[in-house]
Amino acid sequence: MLLLAISTQLYGSENTLYEEVIYNKPDIGNTTEVYLGDRMLSQQIGEWKECITPRKTYSKKTFGWTGVYKAGEPICKLELKAKHYWPTYVNATGQGNETTQLVSWSGKKGKYRLCQTAMGMKAYCIKKLSEDDVEFGETFIYKENSFQQTIEYAGRSGDILKLNYSEFKGGWARQAFTREFQVDLSEGNIAAYKGAIIEIVEATNVQIKYKVIRNFSSDL
Repeated sequence: MLLLAISTQLYGSENTLYEEVIYNKPDIGNTTEVYLGDRMLSQQIGEWKECITPRKTYSKKTFGWTGVYKAGEPICKLELKAKHYWPTYVNATGQGNETTQLVSWSGKKGKYRLCQTAMGMKAYCIKKLSEDDVEFGETFIYKENSFQQTIEYAGRSGDILKLNYSEFKGGWARQAFTREFQVDLSEGNIAAYKGAIIEIVEATNVQIKYKVIRNFSSDL
């Protein structure tokens, strides 16, 4: 299964969990700085879910099988009241077979453990973990095969800023909808494309500082 992207926040936010929403990044009005090739603005469809994300990859071998917990890949509850978490990848392989199994996170401070669960039994447990070993909180999971829009910074030449607009479907850029557009700073510091409006604060050929005034049109 293809995991498209992730954005994590700590608990205490006002995100609505387990409801499909349109997610825009960054927030309107915030001054943001990115570098050449980075995304300046994105809009995706997905859900905020309760997830754990290992900060490094862990694996455990048992009886010819290997269980794995991948770094940077969220493992999320399928619903808010669920007791277990579900990965978006195959997490157990062995003897020519592979499977995806439920994951549990349990224990107490300084002695947490990650385990896989199948038929009511735990296996491939990684023990003696701390809160710092995983990122724990609300994570935005992009809907598989959903439509996405992005603007990337492509550099500056004189007064001309170059920006790349792309549309994605299923994680892949649609060639007919990936194009460059330009902003002439001698005529103003506002970039506008596909409903999005961006105020340019300052820019060089390798980085740009800006504010989002309006997001893409929300008609995905």
